[in-house]
Amino acid sequence: MATLARIRDKGAEPTVDEIFILDSIFGNEKLSKLFTPETYHVIDFDQEWDEGRSNELLTEYQTNSAKFFNADTNSTTGLYKIGDVESGATMTLNFKTMPYSNNKYHFTEPFLVYDLVANVNHNGSVFTETLIKAEDTLKSKRPFVPWH
Repeated sequence: MATLARIRDKGAEPTVDEIFILDSIFGNEKLSKLFTPETYHVIDFDQEWDEGRSNELLTEYQTNSAKFFNADTNSTTGLYKIGDVESGATMTLNFKTMPYSNNKYHFTEPFLVYDLVANVNHNGSVFTETLIKAEDTLKSKRPFVPWH
């Protein structure tokens, strides 16, 4: 079962739940003043596999058995560039994902967003808003590691 999950997860381009990302943006008090569901526009999107096992936050991949069976952490890093037609604000939304199993069968949801940070530019004013803090997420959720 773990092999099938790994093949499925690495067999295609990485994806992220866009609805979850948008709900996070529109649910944030500060960002929802600048970006609305009716007027936002996605300018750019990129998501890439992280290489190697060097992510210091995902320590499960540092065990000997995990190193033997996993060439990388099966995690991703990505970004959205979003603009709003009415407010004129632009935002670069950086996110990081990890494999996560939330059920007893250990079949993964390929990408749980564990870090989400928005860098916003509006009328010459620049600010950063942290929507999901990695350290807080990793207190209660750990990545799914086949055979560790």
